[in-house]
Amino acid sequence: MACFNYRYILPYIMCLCGLFTKVTMAQCPVPAQFGPQWVDGSFGIAGTEVGTQCTGRPVTVTTPASVVNARYIFDYKSIADTSQAKPTTFSSYIQPGYYYIVQIGIVNGKPSVACNSIQVYATSKPTFSLASECGNTTKLKINTTGLAFGRYLVDWGDGQPTQAYAPGQPDLSYTYANSGTYQIRVRGEGTLALNGCNADSDPQTFEVLNDPAPITSATATVINNLYGQISITVPNTVKVKNYSFSKNGVETLRVNSPYVDSTLNASQSGACYQVAYADACDRKPATMPTVCTIYLQAEKETLKWSSESPFSTAIDNYTIEKLNENGQVVATYPVGNTTEWPMDISDNDVEVVYRVRATAVNGQTSLSNAISYGRTVKLFVPDTFSPNNDGLNDTFDVKGQLINKLEITVYDRWGNVLYNTKDGTKGWNGTDVNGRELSPGFYTYKIEYTDTKERAYSKLGTVNLMR
Repeated sequence: MACFNYRYILPYIMCLCGLFTKVTMAQCPVPAQFGPQWVDGSFGIAGTEVGTQCTGRPVTVTTPASVVNARYIFDYKSIADTSQAKPTTFSSYIQPGYYYIVQIGIVNGKPSVACNSIQVYATSKPTFSLASECGNTTKLKINTTGLAFGRYLVDWGDGQPTQAYAPGQPDLSYTYANSGTYQIRVRGEGTLALNGCNADSDPQTFEVLNDPAPITSATATVINNLYGQISITVPNTVKVKNYSFSKNGVETLRVNSPYVDSTLNASQSGACYQVAYADACDRKPATMPTVCTIYLQAEKETLKWSSESPFSTAIDNYTIEKLNENGQVVATYPVGNTTEWPMDISDNDVEVVYRVRATAVNGQTSLSNAISYGRTVKLFVPDTFSPNNDGLNDTFDVKGQLINKLEITVYDRWGNVLYNTKDGTKGWNGTDVNGRELSPGFYTYKIEYTDTKERAYSKLGTVNLMR
């Protein structure tokens, strides 16, 4: 009588004769692989029609009355797995794939084995992609490869009924009635043997664009005292494809704002730019404003600048800024809405640097080019004076503009010093160094002075003393 242990089937079957028979590896085993005493068992898979299943849904086996003490392996790979057989009649699969279910039991007192195969499909979340056709229409493409779903239901997020889709059909296209932002979801549903194998996708957002919004603001300014920089601001809801800057009929496109025009020499001229943008559908706003850089010039001692606005909104005011050698603002002169300004004659700097700052009604600012203006040192010396105490021209007074230091020396015809002072506020009263009145006549003077930059100057001449 042959021996067997139906509880644990090992890779080798031992017989009473002491011989061992090696059992070969198989995918779906047959009784002969276990020994001559083994017979066929049988079992069914509840609800299956085509041997398919989906991940996460339990697989249930049914055992006929002819098989007793039935135990099952739900992921059979080799005879060694039979040692793991259990009486449990259901199991779930986590990973998709092709599986073998093996039954070990007893039929009419003999050990039995039976095997069925099953294809398990994934019930992973459906995935899909959206492609805008611009305007209010979008296309949706569902990735159906390797999934257990026999159909898909698309919720377009606008409250309308879902739209059904079957694998193999053309991609879906949908047109929204109104602008706005919509959350699109796809539900995959199993059919036939996979009925109940369902899963929902993650949502995706689709925005139906309004007509192109007006430009919020645009500004042209001078940077580095050389180039023009143009900035465009649009509403946050606008999907900008590119920005447009047109100068002298030539359009320049950029994906970002601001745009720096390196072809402009702002110290020699200004420039005007018509600005716009194109949205994701290549549509431009109805209004495309023009903004201009401010060009500053000096005519004699008057600053003048271009009147074209650097803003898409109105100008509120201009301010003259005086700069030091490091480019820092050291003085400001509000000038209202005028486009010219006479320089400050009380300013003692020989060389000054000015620029114009424009301020818009919305608070934006724009700078002009900066100009350096060299002012001339001026000295005013009278040719006659009459020290007769009548209150008119009683002293020889030297006046000047932009003068830092001043020294006056008066000589007689033989070169003797009659008068000397370093105080520019004092005048010569026609007396010598001893206080004696001098006779009428011509006297030689020498004036030495420096400007605010410590540059030295000298003037030699004669003055007529009259009594």
